[in-house]
Amino acid sequence: MTKLLVVAAIALGAGASAPGGGTILFWTDSPIPSLRAMRPDGTHVHRIYISNRNAKRPSLSPDGKWVAFDGTPKGKPPLSDFDIQIVRLDGKERRTVFATTEWELDAKWSPDGERLSFSQMPPGADWRHSVVCTVRLDGGGLRRLGPGRDARWSPVGTTLVVSAPGDAGEGDLVLVGTDGSGRSVVLANRRLKSPAAWSPDGKHILFTQWHSAGAGNYVDGDVYVMDADGNDVRRLTSSRADDIAAGWSPDGGQILFTSNRGGRSQIFVMNLDRTHLRNLSGKRFDEFDPSWR
Repeated sequence: MTKLLVVAAIALGAGASAPGGGTILFWTDSPIPSLRAMRPDGTHVHRIYISNRNAKRPSLSPDGKWVAFDGTPKGKPPLSDFDIQIVRLDGKERRTVFATTEWELDAKWSPDGERLSFSQMPPGADWRHSVVCTVRLDGGGLRRLGPGRDARWSPVGTTLVVSAPGDAGEGDLVLVGTDGSGRSVVLANRRLKSPAAWSPDGKHILFTQWHSAGAGNYVDGDVYVMDADGNDVRRLTSSRADDIAAGWSPDGGQILFTSNRGGRSQIFVMNLDRTHLRNLSGKRFDEFDPSWR
């Protein structure tokens, strides 16, 4: 049985127990590699885009019309390369935004919808050599913001939080301006941390922290939240599984995360006081990297 341990009470407010509005996107490799969408209550699941190679980490544009993702371009073997692409929410008009011989991963929209952030790294997903970049939708105006990965835009679009190697460990949480200036560490320890999202009001940052490593892979991940300045760090999940933070509901009252506590990767939602935990995946296949807008 899965146990969600209440570690300490948090003072962020309980949020509504009913599912929030908006749309949740995710990807799956089964029964066919595809990007999918569903309502916040886990219903009305449907495919957005099907690929016989791979398509991962979807993110919905602020206007709700386009989905950014990374995946292998046509003509290359599956998982051999990753480029930044966009497709309409109805699965039409797919096009590549940015591509090089390196891997471009994890596209996220700026709040104004004019740029995409992404991680660029050598083939083989060596994230220790990853660089955070942003680019316009026409593929121009490339900006390299320095070392890091998992970049997440602040709601006002002036700052990104990234995971970057530091003196204390392999993944500190770092704030950086959109031009690469003003880098400052907000949370450092020996554990690997990956930001998931800012709260809609910009006051908090949701992230994953891993507690141990085995065979070169970090395991025992849990969902955390902290103030945007790095203070008041709170642990939201504690299970004998990998719980990976994904995002906030549009109203800021709920959080989205994945967990393999059921033997496969499933999507969960819960209130910020850790009540009303709900499994949105049910008996479907493994589902990964959800986002909520």
